[in-house]
Amino acid sequence: MAAMALLVLTGAAPKPGRPAAEPAGPVVAVRVTIETVLVDRRGTQSVGTDVADIFSGSSGVLKKTATLLSRNGGEAREMVEMTARLSPTLAPDGGCALRIETETRSVLAGAKAGARPRPPDRVRAAIVLKPYEEKLVEAYSSGVTQGKIAFRVRCGAAESDTGSETQFVDFVLDVSRGDGDKDPKPLKSNRLRALIGHEASNHFSFNVTLDPDSAGAKRYRKEEVEVSLTPVLISGGRLQVDVALQGELSTVTAGDAPSSHPISRRDTLVLSPGQAGSLDIDVHSSGDAEGWQRVRYRLGFTAAF
Repeated sequence: MAAMALLVLTGAAPKPGRPAAEPAGPVVAVRVTIETVLVDRRGTQSVGTDVADIFSGSSGVLKKTATLLSRNGGEAREMVEMTARLSPTLAPDGGCALRIETETRSVLAGAKAGARPRPPDRVRAAIVLKPYEEKLVEAYSSGVTQGKIAFRVRCGAAESDTGSETQFVDFVLDVSRGDGDKDPKPLKSNRLRALIGHEASNHFSFNVTLDPDSAGAKRYRKEEVEVSLTPVLISGGRLQVDVALQGELSTVTAGDAPSSHPISRRDTLVLSPGQAGSLDIDVHSSGDAEGWQRVRYRLGFTAAF
């Protein structure tokens, strides 16, 4: 009897009091690939491969059913129902730490009359995988049929599959700015739309009048920033977004070359629908001679998908 599989993403955080898998990594999606291998009287066979993108610190649930045939010549047939909870954490090198907890329930056919139902069998395993590395993890071993079920596992950073994703994401980008130690105040709000795996960008620029320099010449601060948003994937009701910022702040004075301060930053956000995420950017001048000390930007992001 062939095994059937159902993969369900829960998006749930680890249970209170239970430490996360090590080593700790960024909160981005981990692509986990699990091949289920069955060993019984028929030999060794693969009964399916499941792939899921699961955010670090969250869980995925894999459900399998299968029938194990006795390996000792008897007529016993064991119907197995297995639930595996997968909790990955992405490692800095691109591999991952993966915690697997399985609970297996079984019913025997062809066993001796009056045999009592077996209690659930529970197995816990914690493994660390290098990029592109595979490991075999035993998930269930039957004392009645001598059959076994194992998982062949590999994992790594999830990437957007632009060939299969056709979903659009709508963003609201809010821009706030503050001079010196003042709290940023709202400046503008724009709406953007991007297809999964594709980029949407918004360019904003401002000219801010400054006090004249020591010679009395007029001057101003020119601010230009481009924000690019790339929705990477959706998993467990949450969205992973790559954010890139490029730009510069320049002090422009009549008769002198502009004094430039480049801005370059990349970051990753994980957003739920309607949830606001934000990034703060600080830019400092080269000193009092420019007529300003510090500019603070706060970029707010809200996504609908």
